[in-house]
Amino acid sequence: MATTITNATLTVTITEAVSLNNKSYGNSNTLTIASINEVDQRILTIPTSEVTVVNYGTAVAAGTFVRTAVKYLRITNKDDTNFISLKITSATDYAWVKLEAGKSFELHNGLIETASSFSAWADITAISAIADTAAVDIEYFIALT
Repeated sequence: MATTITNATLTVTITEAVSLNNKSYGNSNTLTIASINEVDQRILTIPTSEVTVVNYGTAVAAGTFVRTAVKYLRITNKDDTNFISLKITSATDYAWVKLEAGKSFELHNGLIETASSFSAWADITAISAIADTAAVDIEYFIALT
């Protein structure tokens, strides 16, 4: 099979802007990631019970992304009130991240370390989520090479 998809460069821009006492503060930082040839974007509802959002693996499958191909992942809490808890799991451990209303979480690789003092990076195997008080909509965007 010959693909008709041409690789492209993903541009991610983060901008902070605030004005205090008539003085502007902030910055804009841009990251470019070359050779992106796959993206997945989805809005889904997270209930108050834990559900898997993304699986990482070594082969493509339903809801599973090849760990080494994932170059950018963003999860945004689209709720205006409630937070969600993101669980980032490796084969042997996990870490929790509180994602408050309207905020985003980014990853740029498939590695995690959960020890009290650094010992070694471990491959992420999954990201799951649970809503705190009521169901919450999230959006995720994943870019892969």
